[in-house]
Amino acid sequence: MTLSADDSRLFGRSVRAPRVRSADPRPALDDETTQVLAYYFPQWHVDHRNEALFHAGWTEWEVLRSATPRFPGHHQPRVPAWGEYDESDPAVASRAVAAALDHGVDGFIIDWYWYDNQPFLNRYLDEGLLRSDRLDEFTFGLMWANHEWTELYPANHGNPTTLFPAPSGRYHAENAFDHILENYLKHPSYLKVGGAPYFSIYDLPGLVKGMGGVAETAELLERFRSRAAAAGIPDLHLNAVINPTIADPGHLVDDLGFDSATHYTWWHHPDQVSNFPTTEYSQVAAEAVRTWAEMAEVLPVPYFPNVSVGWDPSPRTVEWEMDRDAGYPFTTILTGGTAGAFGTAMVDALNFVETQPSPRVVTINAWNEWTEGSYLEPDTVSGFDYLEAIAAARAGRTSS
Repeated sequence: MTLSADDSRLFGRSVRAPRVRSADPRPALDDETTQVLAYYFPQWHVDHRNEALFHAGWTEWEVLRSATPRFPGHHQPRVPAWGEYDESDPAVASRAVAAALDHGVDGFIIDWYWYDNQPFLNRYLDEGLLRSDRLDEFTFGLMWANHEWTELYPANHGNPTTLFPAPSGRYHAENAFDHILENYLKHPSYLKVGGAPYFSIYDLPGLVKGMGGVAETAELLERFRSRAAAAGIPDLHLNAVINPTIADPGHLVDDLGFDSATHYTWWHHPDQVSNFPTTEYSQVAAEAVRTWAEMAEVLPVPYFPNVSVGWDPSPRTVEWEMDRDAGYPFTTILTGGTAGAFGTAMVDALNFVETQPSPRVVTINAWNEWTEGSYLEPDTVSGFDYLEAIAAARAGRTSS
C-alpha cells in the first residue's frame, strides 16, 4: 500500500492517541520455548469467487505452471515435488502437517481473507487443515490479510485493478472478528502465545485509514478483546505486522495496544537491499539481522523475527524491464539462496530470540508462497533440503 503525504502523518509522533486498555490484566507473557511458525498461503484449492473471476476449476497452480525465466539462469517455473494438489483435501493437509512437525515447524499462521462480509480462500482451513491427522500435535493461527485484493494473474504496470476492496472499515472488521471468535479461537489446536489466542493483522496503515484514525482503531481492537472475553476467552494476543509505510512502528504499535510485532517477509524490511534485476540472498539476510535488532530497540513489545526462504514474484507479472522497484510485484528477485544459507538465517533468528524477553516466536515466509518464490514445501530441485535445514537448526539449539 502506498500512502499519500497526508496519510503518512497518521503514523508520526505528533498524533499519538491515548492508549486504550481493558481493566483486566493480560496473561503473563512467560513462554520459554521458542515456537517456529510458517506463514501459509491458501490459494491452492478451488474457490467459487476465483471461478467467477477466471474460469471453472481455476487455482493459482495455473500461474505457477505458466511462469517463464526472465533472464539467463532464472529458475522458473518452480515445480512441486508433490505435484499440484488440492489443499482442501484432508489427506493433502495431513501430509503438510506431518512434514512440518517432522522437521521442527510447530504450526502455520494462515493468511486469512474476508471480503464482501464473508471469508475467501477458507476451504483449506475449514475442510482440509481442521480435518487433518496429527492436528492435536500441531497449532494454527490466523493473520488477517486485510489488504485489497488486486489483479495479479498477471499484474500490469500502473494502477492495479481492484477485484475486492480492502475490508478495513468498522462493519467488515467487526463481522470478521465475530466469525473468528465463533469458528476458530476456541479450537484446541489454535495457536496461543503467552496463554492467549494469537491473532495478527497484516495491513495496519489500511486498517487505521479505514477506521478513520489511530484512536478509533485502538477502540476497535479493544472491543475485539471485550467480545472475546464475553465469549469465554479471557484475552487475546494481538500481533502487528510491520511494513515500510509505517513511519514510527514503536508508537503505532503502542498506541494501538498490540502485544507483539513481526514482519511477513524480508521484502518488507525498511532498509532492504535492492539491486536489479537480482539481489543476493546473503545481502538481505545480513540486513535482516540488523533489522531485528532495530525493531527490538524501538518496539515496546516483543518482536518476532522473520526468516524468508526466498523472493521471486515474477510469475505474477507481465514481462517488464526489471530495472527498478516499480511496486509489488515488480520488485527485485533474490538469487543465490540455498538451504544452507536459509539454515544459517534460522540459527541467527533462534539465537536472536533467546536474547529477547518471552514469548519467543520465529516466523517463516513461507510454507507455500510458490508464486513469490518463498516456500518450504519440497520442489523438484531442492527436495526436503529447506525443511531439513530447520530441523538441523533446532537440533543445534537443543544440543547447545
